[in-house]
Amino acid sequence: MTNQVIGHCEILELVGSGGLGEVYRARHLKTGNIVALKRLHDKYQSNPKLLGLFHKEILMHAQVSHKHCVKFIEADLTPPNAHIVTEFVEGINCHYLLKKVGPIPPLVACSITLDLLQGLDHIHCLDMIHSDLTPANILLEVTGRTVLADFGLSCNLEVEDYEGMTVGTPGYQAPERLLHQPMTPLADIYNAGVIMHELLTGDRLFPNPDTKDVQARMKNLPNNIQSSGDTMVDDYINRMLKTALHLNPQKRFPSAREFMFAIYQVLKAYDIRYTRRAILQWMSDAKMTKIPPVEPKQTIYIR
Repeated sequence: MTNQVIGHCEILELVGSGGLGEVYRARHLKTGNIVALKRLHDKYQSNPKLLGLFHKEILMHAQVSHKHCVKFIEADLTPPNAHIVTEFVEGINCHYLLKKVGPIPPLVACSITLDLLQGLDHIHCLDMIHSDLTPANILLEVTGRTVLADFGLSCNLEVEDYEGMTVGTPGYQAPERLLHQPMTPLADIYNAGVIMHELLTGDRLFPNPDTKDVQARMKNLPNNIQSSGDTMVDDYINRMLKTALHLNPQKRFPSAREFMFAIYQVLKAYDIRYTRRAILQWMSDAKMTKIPPVEPKQTIYIR
């Protein structure tokens, strides 16, 4: 499909493929900017149900405008090339990141989670739930920016709550989701805790996607994450994760903003004021970006 034109975009290369469609790196013919184009698979282009789901994704994503969320540009629902165009994020998603480097230093993991929560707070303020937070949907740009992506399962609280439906990626679903209860933003808070745990340990919190196994493990989560070299930081992070991952939604952080404030307390102890700079500094040390860190450097390693 290279050099084919879809809508206002010239296709340059295939960069990924999922259940609903392919994602291409493309050049926008009107602006000359490099963009991402997600096109529905051919077999779905004439499927009214799938086109409806794609339309819903477009309606949700078009409302989002935040530096920590992938920017929506345009879309077209006309078969045989129904597609959505967004900004192209040059970098790596956290799923592949963890496969490549394993556990992430605690202060860097806190920085990534905090920036993720900023994007999450924005969509919650729009009365939306992301509904599918996974490491694969969190991108780390080569500049150190954390970006929340994939709004395909997002829902509007005023219209729907997915009650009675199992929605999301196995192993990344809140307890109430597995019980087919109505969804609230607190489900996203739980997912953010799951992701933070994975960033800290390098391992999936729920490696077995079987629902019964996940539910049993949810009731017996590990008490301690890891030793960072600072007992105060270890204790605080463990208490924070215990709150975010509480079985009872009402006992979690009441909002993404409250979770953010808790993380601030950890970063403040090491005078980390700029999360994006901290992430860039670590990415540079790990040879994951050619962009030099911003001076003066911050203390991002405890040991």
